[in-house]
This record gives sequence, C-alpha cells and structure tokens, in this order.
Amino acid sequence: MSNPIKQEVDKIEIPDELHDRVKLGVEKAKVERKKTKNKWLFPVTAAAVIILSFSLSIHNGAIASIPFVGEVIEKYIHSTEKLDYSSYKTAIGETAENELGKLTLNEVMMDAQQLFLSATFEPADDVEFDYQTYIFPTVKINGKDLTSTTGVQSVELNDSMFTIYNDLELNEPIDTENVQLEVSYDTWNFETPIEQPWTFDVEVSQKTLLAEKNVLEMNKAIPLTDGGTVTIEKVVATPISTIVYYDLSKNASEDIRFKLKSEDGRVKTFSSAYSSNDEGDQSFVRFNGINVEEEQYDLMVYDGEDKPLCEISFNTNK
Repeated sequence: MSNPIKQEVDKIEIPDELHDRVKLGVEKAKVERKKTKNKWLFPVTAAAVIILSFSLSIHNGAIASIPFVGEVIEKYIHSTEKLDYSSYKTAIGETAENELGKLTLNEVMMDAQQLFLSATFEPADDVEFDYQTYIFPTVKINGKDLTSTTGVQSVELNDSMFTIYNDLELNEPIDTENVQLEVSYDTWNFETPIEQPWTFDVEVSQKTLLAEKNVLEMNKAIPLTDGGTVTIEKVVATPISTIVYYDLSKNASEDIRFKLKSEDGRVKTFSSAYSSNDEGDQSFVRFNGINVEEEQYDLMVYDGEDKPLCEISFNTNK
C-alpha cells in the first residue's frame, strides 16, 4: 500500500465565503476527531451561530416558523448562500446541566451518512471556555455507534454563551424513516472525559430526506497518470449534499482530487473526503450545500499535482 495522502491545511482550497466571514470578524475553529484507520479526511466548513430560546421538540420537520436568535444550521454548512433545510431538520430545545454548565441541544439534521448537531453551551462561572475549546459527543444511532469521524466548531456569542456545532460522518447509510439518537456530550477538548456528560435521547425523522434522495450508479473507470485507475462507483444526491463514491484499490497512490463545475463555470470545492486504496475500502468526496438535482454539474477529476484527468457530466434526475 502507498503512503497516505499528506495534505497540509494551507494546501486546502478555502472557499471565498470563508474569507468573507473572517472580514466580518467572526471567530471560528474547525477540528476533527477520527475513529478510522490511518487515512485522511479533509473538512472545510463555514462558521455559524444558533440558539433556540425555548424548549420544543418536533419530529416531522417544518421548523421554519420557529423564532431563532442568531443563525440556523444552514449557515454552518454555507455561510453566504441562502439555504433552507427546514423540511429536513428536527428542533429539540432540551437542556442538560452539570458542574461545567448548561448545554442545550438545539436542532438535529440527518443527511446521507452524515449527522449535524447544534447546541448552545453556557459555562459555569468558574469554567474557562472560548472558541478554541471543544466539546465532542458520542452518538448512537438506532442503538449502534456508527461514527467514523466527528467535526466540531465552537462559536462565541458572548462571554457566557457559545454555540457548539458537530458534524458526524457515518460508516453506513441509515434507511429508517424515524431515527433514534442517543447523544452524549462526553469529551472535552479531544481526550478529556466529562464525568457527568450531557445526554439526550431524541427521535428525528428523515422521511422527507429519504423520499428526495437519489442514487446514480456510474461504474466509470478513469485511467490515471501513474498507470492505475480510479472507478467512480456512484453519486448520492440529497437536497443537502452530493457525495461521490469511488474505488482506488487498483491504484498505487491515494492522491486524487475532485471538484464540481456548474454550467456557468463556477467551481465548487469539497467539504470532506476519505481516500484509501485498501482493497474493500470505499472512498468518497462530499460537497455540502450543493444539490445536483437543481443544477447541472460536471465532476472534475485531478491527480495529486492538480493535473486535470477528465470531466464527467452526470444528471441524477429520475
């Protein structure tokens, strides 16, 4: 097997909207805790702020009319585009408290092999917390721990209130319309266990998401410059993201790049990616905030030196 991809943070293409957020003075941090093998996953996510001001639980989406203070989870996915995922989110509004402070689970959203959580943390008076302090959850989905990686972001609202965002990549799809979640915020700053974790047992619905999810089988082999091949297996399109699954087991290198190009020439970079040439491993690249059913995109494939290999047009419309 070849050496893993070694791509430093300064080589990751940062979307323009992230620079805009910096200009607005929004402090943000994005880190990741991995549970997978020694492979590489690269996340790029915009900052956002959200608070639910009351206790409410909805299991069938439709939260557009709920009053919020700050921003909604869509802003975490994309800071500037006007996204509306009201039909796919579940508002929770439950609060738990321990000696570290109060934590309110605001809303939850399922996507294809992905889960988004937003929470508001109010630290106790003697607890030091800032945007570089992180809280990680352990999540069981229908009774099973399916998390492969967990991303986290802390956003300061004021000196005594912070938004905590987590996005979890899952190692298998969830096909049930109703999903039982056991959420335990049990880790402080990567490795420090929380003695009395904040826990929430909630049910969310992904009925609308499943009805609108589309899978395009491709099985297209692409020759690479080093003599190997990459096979584009399928594209999974939801209203929230587009995921390209590919097989690299017939290539010596794991160093490959993907972008999406719209009909008017706009190029979209990935949100996260997992690349492995181990036999049996499934690699993927995810583009959050892009719905290829609403606009035609071409998949652009590059080698590790950013040399274009090919462009593939695909249409997921049934």
